[in-house]
Amino acid sequence: TASGSTLSGGVDGTWLTDLGASPPVNRAARDWHSSFFAALNGYGIESTASFSMELGNGDPSVAAGIAQRDPDGNPILLPTPSLQTNFSPTSLAFWQQCYALLAGLQASAGLTPFLQFGEVQWWYFPNNGAGVAFAGMPFYDAWTQSQFFAEYGRDMTVFTTNTENPADYPDEMAFLPNVIGNFTNSITTFVHSTQASCRFEVLYPTDTNDTPFNQTVNYPQPAWTPSALAVLKTEDFGFTLGRDFNEIEQTLEFGTALGFSAAQRAQLTGVSDPASPWLKEAQSAAGMHFESVVLWALDQFCLIGYGLPFNPGLRRSLRMGP
Repeated sequence: TASGSTLSGGVDGTWLTDLGASPPVNRAARDWHSSFFAALNGYGIESTASFSMELGNGDPSVAAGIAQRDPDGNPILLPTPSLQTNFSPTSLAFWQQCYALLAGLQASAGLTPFLQFGEVQWWYFPNNGAGVAFAGMPFYDAWTQSQFFAEYGRDMTVFTTNTENPADYPDEMAFLPNVIGNFTNSITTFVHSTQASCRFEVLYPTDTNDTPFNQTVNYPQPAWTPSALAVLKTEDFGFTLGRDFNEIEQTLEFGTALGFSAAQRAQLTGVSDPASPWLKEAQSAAGMHFESVVLWALDQFCLIGYGLPFNPGLRRSLRMGP
């Protein structure tokens, strides 16, 4: 009902993503990406397009069925702002359409499609990362709980922290990463049905997964293998901002034990202030001959005003002794 001839006294409504819209990405975003991909192709620049589990206007209702939820049933709402979506069939159907659409836009621009599972994982903390506490970890949407009960004949353990010993919970530690692996495998198969040449990479943050519990829950080893993925990309913004180069070096070596060669590894480096070791991190990854080193993000780079080309760093060679 129209409120009148002016906007006086009006209030903004609640805007929610229409999960049934086809196509699932609106016209403005489709046009922008098409133009951007065409420009990159014109410069001979390869691109990787990414989705994560965060949905800006996701419907947090129980009826919608797409929210990750804590043990009390609260949706995992993040300060970005966004809803952390789950791995249910309803969520999967939406994200399949999104990934397939983006691959099609890349192909139409003359690029070989290359998509990223950008932090496609369970939310990492029993809080929203900005001071708002949840009742626990985010594994308790109705679909996930029903699947666990069907497989193991009991309710899933209630996890209130991410510091539990994974060895104490073999059923949950097998089930939870497998949910992620099935989800990404399903998207890969769906996209390949229309874009057979599409490649996939995974973005894995080592800082937010810096507990044995998270490392077990959020890395489905049977699914994320060198034969299944074109690239394993790591990120560690927290370690970079914390100026912890020991942790950064461990991040750069993360994929080695999983069988990924340097040519199948990449690093996403957060551009920060001149006192943080972000440039050294990027140089180290390049020195290891990674597939790529990506600086995040262009707006930060421009706002800070870093110049190009980068300083190559201090290097010298000398012979000691006779």
